[in-house]
Order: sequence, then structure tokens, then C-alpha cells
Amino acid sequence: MDNKYKKKNRIYGVIVIAVLAVLLFMISTKEGEGKWFDNSKRIAVLPLEGEINTSRKWVSSLQKFAENDRIAGILIPINSPGGQVAPSQELYHAIKTVRDNSDKPIFVSMASVAASGGYYAALGADSIFANDGTLTGSIGVIMQFPIYSDLMEKVGVGMRTVKSQQFKDAGSPFREMNEQEQAYFQGIIDDVYEQFTEVVSQERGIDEINMQSLGNGRVFTGRQAFKANLVDALGTFEDARKALCIRAGIPQNSQLQYPLEPRRSWWTILKDDVSSALPGWESSSSIKLQYRIPY
Repeated sequence: MDNKYKKKNRIYGVIVIAVLAVLLFMISTKEGEGKWFDNSKRIAVLPLEGEINTSRKWVSSLQKFAENDRIAGILIPINSPGGQVAPSQELYHAIKTVRDNSDKPIFVSMASVAASGGYYAALGADSIFANDGTLTGSIGVIMQFPIYSDLMEKVGVGMRTVKSQQFKDAGSPFREMNEQEQAYFQGIIDDVYEQFTEVVSQERGIDEINMQSLGNGRVFTGRQAFKANLVDALGTFEDARKALCIRAGIPQNSQLQYPLEPRRSWWTILKDDVSSALPGWESSSSIKLQYRIPY
């Protein structure tokens, strides 16, 4: 009798293990759109939206798509006024790395705004699409310094500063900037601006003379940018998607795959809400070097 029960238990155990194995396999092969056992090639869509203040998570998602054998091409919709210099440069280099070292074509589709740092990032792609009315360009660098000295004088408040060297409190909002500090910050701006224009000139094949007229900080419509060779084509997101499918050699109705939405903690939700109401509240520095449209 015992052997009979043991035999039954072994059979049930095998069945349970088999069912679990099938379930695990189905979960591991399930895509975001809820289909199993679908190994068809698809286009990854990785939006770049809002002010650029960080790049790590976005770059990580890009790398995962680049390493995914089921992804035939990557489409990046950009809707950004730009942002801080270093993250914008990191986005550009990450996109360029995929372009140069992967067999996956990578396209950009500009939405309402893809300016300054947003445009900088786009330069790494194989092809840039813009709508006729997209605002892009804004090739330049900006640093802004609030000055509270007049207000403090009116309310009878002062600030005493003890510093080690002359430039340690350069850019302080509690006093006017002197000529040496103005020249100091201008040197930083000029160097970072030169980095921007070098990339534009290299990626878009624009000579120094034309670069002077295009790189003066002004914004272009998509149509103006196309005429100036700042973008490759005029078209919508759908136009870019179809062109990317053709370049990747897959059907034009191929599926799109978006990155999975990360789970947000209560602290992340609170911080994002406060940040949207009070931009820059979490920053430890009042000085930001930015590739950003100034409005």
C-alpha cells in the first residue's frame, strides 16, 4: 500500500514540476504586449522626454534593447528642451555607441521640441526625423545666476563670506559678479559651447562658416532645420517608424516594444511631484551648466 501511495506521489510531483516549468517558460518569454512564443523581430521604442537632468536609467534601457536579439531597430521619440550638459553628452555617446557597434539601426523622431541638449542627444542616431513644426536647434550653452543682494538690502539682511581663494564663491547670489568672475564663467561657457559645435559639425557635415550662423543659440522649425541639414528628413513618428522597419529589413507592421514601467516607491512619487512644482528643489547647487532652450 505504501509503495502504491509513493508511486502516486511521484507521479503528482512530476506533473506539478512539469506545470511549473511550463509556466516559468511562458513567463520568461512573455512580452509587454502579452503574447507568448512570439519570436518575431520588432522595433524598440525608447522615449526621451522632459528636461535632461540624468541619463543612467535611460542609457541602461538603451543598452538592454541593443543586446536583445529580438530587437531589429531602435526608435527614439524626443520631446525635450534640453538640460544639463554632462547627461546630454552621455545620451549622445550612448546612442552613437549603438549606431557604431551594433547591427541595429537607430532613428530619432522629434516631437514638439528637441532643442539644445535634446538635439545634442539626437546627433548620435543613424537618421533624424522632425515634424515641420518641431522646435529644434538652440545650439548653445547657458548658465544663470540669481541675484538677491538688492532684496536683502531692502529687508536688512546681509551675508558674510569667508573663503579660501577668490573664485570659491563665484556666482554667489548674494552679491554682484565682478569682471574676473564674469571672464571665468565665460571661459567655461566657451569651452562647452565649442564641444557642442564640434559634434554638430562632425555629425552633420557643417563647415565652420555655416556653423557660426546656425550655432548662435536660435531655435529652428523642423522645416528650417531640414533646409539647414540639421535633420535628415521631415516626417511624423509613423514615417520614422516605417523608414526604420525598411532599414531593419522587417515588415512595416512589425510590433513595437516599449521599456517596462519601473515600480515607483512612495518616495519617488513624492519627489517627482515636488520637483514638478518646485524645479531644482532637490539640487545641492544653484549653478547649472546647461544645453537648454532658455524658455
